[in-house]
Amino acid sequence: MKKLPKKIDILFKMLVVVILLFVIFVIESHKEVEVSEGNEDSVNHKQVETLEKDIVFEYLPMTMRLDEGLFNSNLVYSHIWSSFVNKLEEDRLLTKAYNPRFQFLEGNEEDEFVVAAIFHVLLGEDIEQTNWGNIEENRTVLDLVWKLFISKNQDDTYTLEKIEWDTNKFIGLPSVQDKIEYETEVGLNQKEDLFRYEIVEDTLKVTYNDGGDWLDVPVEISRLFEGDYNGTQHVLIEGSYVISPERTAFVIGGDQELRLLLTRNQGATWEDIFITREIPGVRLRLLGFTSEDDGYLIATGYRTMTVEGHIIFKTNDGGYSWYKVTPTSGTSLVTNGNFINNELGYLSFGYVLYRTDNGGESWHEADVSIPEEFKEVFTVYDVPIFNGDYGVLLVNQGQEGDYLGGTVVAKMISNDQGLTWSFDGLVDMDGFFSQDMMQNY
Repeated sequence: MKKLPKKIDILFKMLVVVILLFVIFVIESHKEVEVSEGNEDSVNHKQVETLEKDIVFEYLPMTMRLDEGLFNSNLVYSHIWSSFVNKLEEDRLLTKAYNPRFQFLEGNEEDEFVVAAIFHVLLGEDIEQTNWGNIEENRTVLDLVWKLFISKNQDDTYTLEKIEWDTNKFIGLPSVQDKIEYETEVGLNQKEDLFRYEIVEDTLKVTYNDGGDWLDVPVEISRLFEGDYNGTQHVLIEGSYVISPERTAFVIGGDQELRLLLTRNQGATWEDIFITREIPGVRLRLLGFTSEDDGYLIATGYRTMTVEGHIIFKTNDGGYSWYKVTPTSGTSLVTNGNFINNELGYLSFGYVLYRTDNGGESWHEADVSIPEEFKEVFTVYDVPIFNGDYGVLLVNQGQEGDYLGGTVVAKMISNDQGLTWSFDGLVDMDGFFSQDMMQNY
C-alpha cells in the first residue's frame, strides 16, 4: 500500500485528534446535563431554607380536571386545594398539608367563585424559616388561611387563578355560640339538680332536696329496662322519667305492655297505671308534662332494621289516664319527640321533622330553611325548645358528620310558634373552637 504524503498524514492525525476531543466533549457535556437534571431538586429546592408566602404565586394559575362524580361542593373544593398543595409537597416545600376545612365565600360555582381553605402544614425537611406562621416544635404551622379564587371553564375544567392569604380562621363562618351561651338562652342551665335519682344495689332512689334524703321507688329495676333496650341498667333510659316535687313518674314495662309508675305527693303513695299493650318491643319511651294536667308519652317499637312503628299518647288529668292521638306518616326510626303545650308537638325522624298544632289530630313536615351551603352538613333534626312564640331548634350532623369536628350544630330560630324556621348561626357543643381542639383537628 502506498504511503500517504507526510503532510497529509499529519493533517489526518490532527483531524482524528480533533474528532476524538469533540466526542469526549459531547460525552462529558451529556453527563453534566444528566447530573444537573438528576440534582434539579437539590439545586431548586433543598437550597430553599426560608419559605416565603410569595412562593405560592409561582405555581399559579393552575388548571385541573376533576374526577367524574364530584357532585358534593366540599369534594370539589378539596380536590382543587389538594391538587395545588401536592405540587408544594412534590417540590419538598411541604412534607404534608392536612386537616383542611372549606368555607364558601362568594360567587357562582358554575362560573367564578371564592372559597376559604383553613388547614395545617408540616414543613419540608430543609425549611428552617417561614413567614407562613409560627413554627411549632413538631415543625407544623397551624391554621393557615387561603382564599382560593377559582373559575370553572367551558370544558368542565377548573382553574385556580389566585390565592390570597388571610389570618381569620373563622372566615366566612356565621356567628357561633358556645354550649353555655346556648343553654342560658333557652333556659336549660337554669334547671335545678335538686331533684334527681340514683340506682344503688338494684334499688331506684329519688331525692327532692339535693341528696339530703333519699326515697326508695317501689319498682323492680328490670321493669325499667324492658323492650328493645341493650344498654346499662345503672342509668335510666333517656326520656323515660320525670322527677319534680309536683310529679314523679317512670315508664315501666316494654316487652308486652307499657305502664306508668306515678306519685303526686313525693312518694307518699304511688299509682301503677296501665297505658297500652299495642306496641311490644318498645325502643324509645319519651315522657313529658306540659302543665299540671297535660302530658304526653311517645313510644316506638316493632323495629326491623331502620323501620319501626310509633304510637303517641296524651293525658289531660295529670297522668292517671291516657288516650291515643293520630301518629305521623313516618316509618323510619324516631330520634326524638316532644309537646310544647297541649296543642303544639314535634316528632323527629332525623332527616325530617313533623309538627302538629292541633294536639296530634294531624301532622305535617316543619318548614325549616337551612342555608344551601349547609344542607349536606346539618341533616338530623332535634326537637325544639320554646319560650312563648320564640323557639330554638338544633340540627346536628349525624354519626358520620365531620364538619368542624362533627359536634358543631346548626341553630334555627322561629318567632311564629314553629310555623317557619330560619338559620341563626352555629352552636359549638363540644368546645371545638377552643385552641386545643382546633390544633387537634
